[in-house]
Amino acid sequence: MNLSNLQIIRYHFDRYGIYNKDFSTLRVEPNQHIVKMQYLLDNPSKYNALCFGSSRVGNIDTRKINNGYNYYNMTYSEGLPKEWLDDIKILIKHDVPIKQILIGLDEFSFRVDPQLHESEYMRKPYRENNFNTYISYLLKPPSSPVTDKKAMNIYDIYDSGRTIHPGVDERIESDVNAHITGEKFESGVRFRGERINQTLEELKELKEVADANNIELIVFVNPIHLLTYRATNLDEFDEFKHELTDITSYYDFSGLNDITSNNYYYYETSHYRPMVGDMIIHRIFNEPKDSSSTFGHWVTKDNVDEHIKKINQDLENQ
Repeated sequence: MNLSNLQIIRYHFDRYGIYNKDFSTLRVEPNQHIVKMQYLLDNPSKYNALCFGSSRVGNIDTRKINNGYNYYNMTYSEGLPKEWLDDIKILIKHDVPIKQILIGLDEFSFRVDPQLHESEYMRKPYRENNFNTYISYLLKPPSSPVTDKKAMNIYDIYDSGRTIHPGVDERIESDVNAHITGEKFESGVRFRGERINQTLEELKELKEVADANNIELIVFVNPIHLLTYRATNLDEFDEFKHELTDITSYYDFSGLNDITSNNYYYYETSHYRPMVGDMIIHRIFNEPKDSSSTFGHWVTKDNVDEHIKKINQDLENQ
């Protein structure tokens, strides 16, 4: 087989979407980070508000945010604050007119070292003028084609930016009891590592960049499935949440509540379903910050100690 034929095969089976940019059908997950950054830079005036986060926020349909902004969901696999900061700087540099940014934090946001993503093809970060990154994908041995539709989703890159799971949602609704009692809910997901100080510095700089460019920043902690929430080091998570209030107030959807303790609202113990994304939108954009809602507590310097104490007591009393 000659080199040109080999390159055609690599292009055709480019699961990461770097060269083969057809996202109109079911496919395995591409490198959404690189693909979406390039898309925004190629279409700088199409959106003026962005939602950053891990794959979990991919289940927030930001088109339902009715506040006058045109939102794009910048979800990508294991997205981290350092990566969001770098992306925002690049987008501002290229005059993308960002007016509002929504970011969703996770229990692993301060655990995973962003440097690890440099060697992971699905998570390599976007870099300007990084010829070597594109060459690395071109020279990578082609991935085997995936035929199992259970492993495929629709990646709405050219419209909302969100990830759509039509087959999985259909199966869940066809037998809800089988879903909520399935083995995928036997244990939580646990991430290790601790870089609280570095992550807080990254978030502090992100807030400073937003303020300097008149960008409204809205921060929330994702509704983490209760088993995964319990699996993390809660002392460290509490520390992170506490110190975060020195940078910004935020909505906290984590802890024990009617959503995080109900398997119906999750695909497994990591990703919540789109109806939960709708609830997040409603809480943030349609209710007052001091709402008595039990889902999405508004956390500030003044109430963070009380808030952390309460969620820990709720867990102990469950």
